[in-house]
Amino acid sequence: MTGIVDECRKQAVEELNAAQYLAAGGFFRGSCYHAQQAIEKRIKSELLNAGWELEKTHSLRRLIALGEKFGLIFDIPETDVEFIDSIYRGRSPAEAGLLPLGEPNAEDAGRACAIGASLVK
Repeated sequence: MTGIVDECRKQAVEELNAAQYLAAGGFFRGSCYHAQQAIEKRIKSELLNAGWELEKTHSLRRLIALGEKFGLIFDIPETDVEFIDSIYRGRSPAEAGLLPLGEPNAEDAGRACAIGASLVK
């Protein structure tokens, strides 16, 4: 299991680096997406390390709930959970942007990157 845990952690760092790079270049949609992926992969690495069997889910809320079953506590404010989950839910091109309020902007990308940076170390 160590191999997949290490790979998830490595990919989380790469996703966060991509998110930060894209935000700096003004690519806010891509930045938000990669920040969400970084957070998801980091939490999944902790779950896998605790013995969780991989499940296809992208919901931060679901992953946090699963963590509680394994005694893992992810200290993420509810408003940040909702924000990050809105990025995933709104990624379809049929929707009007990644976030419920439309296209992401620099503030959204900065927020997503900051949440990611607080988890991906």
